[in-house]
Amino acid sequence: MTTGASPDRRRSLGERISGQYTFYLVRTMAVMLAVFTLMYWLAVIAHASGMCSRAMREVSESQWQTGAYLVGEAGISRLPGDGWRAGVLPQRVDGQLYLVRGSGDYAVVFTLSGYASLFVVLIITLVAVELIRLRVLRQQADRISRRALSPISDIVNAARGLSASNLSARISADGAKDELLELTEVLNGMLDRIESAYNNQKQFVSDASHELRTPIAVIQGYADMLGRWGKSDPEVCDEAITAISSETRAMKDLVEQLLFIARHENSPQRYQMEFFDLKEMADEALKETRLIAGGHHIKAGTMEAAIVRGDRNALKQALRVFLDNALKYTAPDGEITLSCVKENGWARLTVQDNGIGISEEDLKRVFDRFYRAADVRGSEVDGHGLGLAIARMIVLAHGGRIEVQSRPGAGSRFHILLKL
Repeated sequence: MTTGASPDRRRSLGERISGQYTFYLVRTMAVMLAVFTLMYWLAVIAHASGMCSRAMREVSESQWQTGAYLVGEAGISRLPGDGWRAGVLPQRVDGQLYLVRGSGDYAVVFTLSGYASLFVVLIITLVAVELIRLRVLRQQADRISRRALSPISDIVNAARGLSASNLSARISADGAKDELLELTEVLNGMLDRIESAYNNQKQFVSDASHELRTPIAVIQGYADMLGRWGKSDPEVCDEAITAISSETRAMKDLVEQLLFIARHENSPQRYQMEFFDLKEMADEALKETRLIAGGHHIKAGTMEAAIVRGDRNALKQALRVFLDNALKYTAPDGEITLSCVKENGWARLTVQDNGIGISEEDLKRVFDRFYRAADVRGSEVDGHGLGLAIARMIVLAHGGRIEVQSRPGAGSRFHILLKL
């Protein structure tokens, strides 16, 4: 199967540009030849008409019957018979070019050899000049095209160098100007995004595999124990069933979160958009949180009615993420406050706690997938580090934004801002 054109059939863009230059120059030379030819014959006709008139005047002033006379540059011969007017095309006789014009009883013969020689010299000069000009312009066109199109060669080489193991190649912008410079910048930006997306995908797969490895190992361990001797011990059997059930639920939650992220990234999520009161939704989430709060003090701050447009269930899911995080990272007797206010055309939901807080370094990555702060890694706090990433996706999809203020030991404030 043929994968590309053979080398002898391929023509570079530079060669096509040079070919266009050649075509235009040849066409210009053809036009100039036509103009020179027209000017030559106009000069010949004007000269012949003048000479014929002068010769006829001299003949009329003299009396002669036969023979031939030389008048200036013209030869005059008497014509036999009644006479006739003649306009004869140039004739070559004995290597000389003549033009014959008749008037009544006489014929005037002009030599055109001088004009013809001058015409030939002019044509040869024109052709020589145009050939030199053609060669110079073609060389210039080749040089200009090579310089102007060099970024395209860089693009081709960079594209050939890209692979799954090497996405760092970039296109050099040296020598590129105007549209090619813009094209180079756009393609480099595209390559940056591709590399970033690919690296994120690799990291995502690695993190997901790591998160799934632990529950799978726990389930496998308890299953092996039951298979060897645990099934005969009711206490061990109950422990194994409880652990397997717990890890299965954790895996189910993780898989659902992964599926949500995958669906959101592969195609725009279809939200059920409607107008609703954000305060009412916040009140519902507050009541539900109190049911699972344990010893936490869950309070309502300033609660103002705020009509927004969005998917009520999805935004409630995002709010629950912040409330759940506040419960996880706040002491059992800690305080969590939820408020809803309107300000400058925005509705602001705020979840505030007096928990352990977040360091400045961790704040930069708190919304990254699978990221968990250093002081909670390996702790008994449940979670996979996906909740905040999902909440951020939902809020951004609604045209909103998220703000965070936190200090270690001083608690955190998470804000969801939505357009009114």
